[in-house]
Amino acid sequence: MSGFIVVRDADNHEARFQCNWHVNDATVHTENITSWQNFDLFFKQASGSGELTWLTKTENVRLFFELGPNENPEIDAGAFGSPEAFRFILDCFSAARHVDGSIARLVVPQSQGYIVRSDILSQRLLDCSVVKKVASFATPQQYFDGQPVHHDGIQLLPSAFLASVGAMLLSPLESTRFQTVESLLSFLDLELHNRLSFTWLSTEPPSRKTLALVGGGLRSPDDGGTGESIYLAAEALNIEMVVLDSPNHWLTDTRYRHWYKALIPFETPAHPDAGYADRIVEAVRSYPGQIHGVIALLDLYKVAVAKAALQLGLCTEPPSAYEIATNKFKTSVFEGHHAFQASSIEQAVSIVRENKLDFPLIIKPCNGFLSEGVFKVESLSELEDGIHGINTDRHGLDFVIEKYCDGPEVDANFVLCEGELLFFEVSDDFPKSADTTDQGSSKNFIELANVLPSKLPQSELDILRDSLHQSLLRMGLKNGFYHLEARVENSSMEYTTQSGILDLTERSIPAKGGPSAWLIEVNPRPPGVQVSEGLRHSYGVDYFGLSLLFGLNDTHRIRQLSSPFLQGPQYWCEMVFIPVNKGGIFVSGDVCAELFVRRPDLVDSSQGHISSSRMDAFDIRAMLIDQGRLQVWESFRILPIYARYCKPLFETDGLEVRGQRDVKDAGRRSKSEMSPFVGMLLLEGPALLDEFGTSALSAMIRPFPGPAPFSDGRGLAEHVCDSQ
Repeated sequence: MSGFIVVRDADNHEARFQCNWHVNDATVHTENITSWQNFDLFFKQASGSGELTWLTKTENVRLFFELGPNENPEIDAGAFGSPEAFRFILDCFSAARHVDGSIARLVVPQSQGYIVRSDILSQRLLDCSVVKKVASFATPQQYFDGQPVHHDGIQLLPSAFLASVGAMLLSPLESTRFQTVESLLSFLDLELHNRLSFTWLSTEPPSRKTLALVGGGLRSPDDGGTGESIYLAAEALNIEMVVLDSPNHWLTDTRYRHWYKALIPFETPAHPDAGYADRIVEAVRSYPGQIHGVIALLDLYKVAVAKAALQLGLCTEPPSAYEIATNKFKTSVFEGHHAFQASSIEQAVSIVRENKLDFPLIIKPCNGFLSEGVFKVESLSELEDGIHGINTDRHGLDFVIEKYCDGPEVDANFVLCEGELLFFEVSDDFPKSADTTDQGSSKNFIELANVLPSKLPQSELDILRDSLHQSLLRMGLKNGFYHLEARVENSSMEYTTQSGILDLTERSIPAKGGPSAWLIEVNPRPPGVQVSEGLRHSYGVDYFGLSLLFGLNDTHRIRQLSSPFLQGPQYWCEMVFIPVNKGGIFVSGDVCAELFVRRPDLVDSSQGHISSSRMDAFDIRAMLIDQGRLQVWESFRILPIYARYCKPLFETDGLEVRGQRDVKDAGRRSKSEMSPFVGMLLLEGPALLDEFGTSALSAMIRPFPGPAPFSDGRGLAEHVCDSQ
């Protein structure tokens, strides 16, 4: 089928576009998969006059059907159903000026039901290699009747947009690895089957619910915070948010006011006292409307929020379970580790001597976070130095002493619903400085690199899954998202460097015993924004969205949205953290612009793609030296990173910010309360680490293009961080 549409801008410049279309059913109707219809559109410019202003300004743009001589009825912009849909078709016309025109695909549900998340198409099409742009048209919990779209004439085109959940504009054929349009569309068919083969419509009638969040987020999106991940997910899930936090919170900025229904002034201290749960109850009851759930995404508030939820009659996991999970000493004892708790150097030395503990040992704060204050110690003198290195203002006085397990470390993420394991994935946490045998290296556990999915053998992944799942259940945790850190004791794998590449390989000397899981800690919330974003892109599962649904006990949507891509992760994802151990001044320019100049090959989508950095609030410039390098191969794609500031770990005055605002204003907390990461897109040589503020420069690097994980494609980044 074919027809013509005329586009006219405010200056009466016109362009005439031919539109062809083809419709086919993409899936068969089955109980466990939402079926859909593909509506493919092919646009090509037939003629035009003047320079069209709508390419940059869409106001007053008018569309007309060309039905015959002197028969050109105007198309109401509202006929497409949403501003997003109208903007999308204009983008299609803009792309159609290319010599080969443009191709778009609408996804029209053929099942009946309410959409479980309005941006589901955008979420699941992340980084699809043949898609240039994805647009979601659905409104939260919109109902779709499952009726096929009629396509008898061009005038019915708006009805196809109305019936679709969204659409995708495909990349030009010449920028893909395909030779024909047919092969391109066949590949897209496979991609959609992989990404949309689950139930993303629900037969249950929707109900808009309100969720209270204790702690609205430490940092704004400008400063690399999790705000977009939380509040945009809430909007797509049709959840109204009531935030308990400071009246001067960054959410009160007019840019974010639409993200929440109300903000209740409330204290969010670093160390909540025994009466904190009661004050949460009072704050929730002070709200004039109904609140259906209350959650916190920070570990330090988990116990109090659970106690408050019980008083309010809202769903929660047992406070006693959170008391174990959020306290590293209690977790170790619960797991049967030979662990001790101390609060002073004298007490720690006495424990080591009286119990004749063998070195190396681990010391870590009972209520620590971000791997701060975690040290591997080889002697009593190192024990004293490590205890001095714990920031008691941030983490409290109490710390754990236990044995050091030297097996490969992993991050393991669990989604549990009524005790059932819905989703599980493991990533390799590369060795930290404390894992090395270098005498001159520091013995801390600040992150250096993380790669997913794990390269451990399936048998050891099964051990981790089963053992850690049972640990959560024994604690009393049956519902929720859990981010665990663990090691595989007596693993068959070890880290070695071959040809300058550090990665897991089979052990040269077999282990003395069989492999087992060694639980390090439990975090009853999603991991940090870098890791969560990497996982969302890799698996198609949004951890923050699931956490909101758990607060409302929305088990139906939890089960639906815990479905990863049918074929698993779509690529290897590597997160590289370059730690800086000395404070100073981090001076800057535009990291992305500077990188584009040095490496224009990375800008070319045929080689890779660089997203814009999240450095808006900062002036940050890469200061490079020649010694060592972080080598990024051409097959890698680079994700955006998230910038943060931190408290200095050693004898410094902190970070001086030369940008739009100072640290305190940007983060609402003092310098001593900032987190320890500064984001950066890519370093091809390590920064002048002695000059930077205490920070970590992080990048997310993924293979591109290519199929889901290939056996020899992981760990291609060379990790060199020489601050000497």
